[in-house]
Amino acid sequence: MNATADPIAPLLSALEQGVEGAWLKAVFSHPKVAGIPWSKLTVEPVRLTSGPALKVVMFEAERQQTKTVPPERWLTWLANVMRAEPSHINVVGRTSDWHARQSKRGRWLVSKGKPSLGPTSPATPLPAHDRPSQHPLPSDDAAVQRLFIETGLFSLNGQLRGEAADKYRQVQHYIELLRPLAVLQPAGGPGERVRIIDAGCGKAYLSLALILYAQRQGLEPELIGVDRDETVIATVAAIASRLGFESAHFEAKAIGEFAETEEPADLLVSLHACDTATDEALAAGVRLGADAIVLAPCCHHELVAQIEERAKAGQGPASGAWAAVLGSGLLTHRLADIVTDALRAAALEAVGYKVDVIEFISPEATARNVMLRAEKRPPGPSAEVAKARGLVEYKRLRDEWGVAPAVERLLGDRWPE
Repeated sequence: MNATADPIAPLLSALEQGVEGAWLKAVFSHPKVAGIPWSKLTVEPVRLTSGPALKVVMFEAERQQTKTVPPERWLTWLANVMRAEPSHINVVGRTSDWHARQSKRGRWLVSKGKPSLGPTSPATPLPAHDRPSQHPLPSDDAAVQRLFIETGLFSLNGQLRGEAADKYRQVQHYIELLRPLAVLQPAGGPGERVRIIDAGCGKAYLSLALILYAQRQGLEPELIGVDRDETVIATVAAIASRLGFESAHFEAKAIGEFAETEEPADLLVSLHACDTATDEALAAGVRLGADAIVLAPCCHHELVAQIEERAKAGQGPASGAWAAVLGSGLLTHRLADIVTDALRAAALEAVGYKVDVIEFISPEATARNVMLRAEKRPPGPSAEVAKARGLVEYKRLRDEWGVAPAVERLLGDRWPE
């Protein structure tokens, strides 16, 4: 490497040490220049199956490409990068960091400082090129594998079935979304009890995974799955028994019936309960005093019919700016989905919960991909202000569309009116 550019020579000398030398990461960048296919390059020494290499990520506009450079080609590759005249170079080193930028006159201004990652021995193993995913339920854990084998996501030899890849990601993502809930953070030390209700549980695969996660957190989870279908209840109860989940129980009941007779819950979840069954689950969570309620609504038939009826009668928003939307059946259905879930979120706010509306499943898998994640607000003046605001927002939206959502009726005396 040409060392005539004196200020930058020490930095280049460090980079020339290659894969297992004095540096851990290098970033080259420059303004847009004709003929240069990148605006930024990041380079990291990594370990491949075949041995050490350099991982290069090339950024161009909003695109990026990744490739690897073998150690024997590194000096040539570095020389080509320098010929492209980057304007900035930042190097994270084992014993020091380097920062270099070109002045308007083309002179390199170089500074050297303490290592941002702390002193690192050259003997530290290189990271793998493809680093393992940090899932909340690690797939190499024996208990996790048993769970996924029983629920059909893994084959008997513990390997993910190809056709189950989407479901597997959904389970892991579900646990990831519930991780922040306070009810899943043991505040009273190991062995703290948490009572989970799965309303409209179906096969309850996600809730069985939640049991395992809660146990890993040091909690003692109790799961009660509720569903009208006795056949499904029998199937999931058998799976839970084979997994040794003695604290998991399943009942063939309607959600409302269950909520009238049971003791309080810490967490209520309801995933893809159809139409107003989601509202029944919401009301059950409120009636059971759940500290957290997590809903992933499914089909939204109730308000579609009401909105279409008012539109045909020339009433409400249909006679104004929304007429272009309500003239299409598809758009009406999608709009009704949004209005329904917005009313549910506002209703939860009105009865004392803080609600996050988040994406649950990729929209590529299903358009029904909304999750309402609600946690009870601590009592106090700010909670009362939030409740009042939620009620106002709910009424405005309800009255604007002239609908009568089931959630009000189902909440009964818990509704603040």
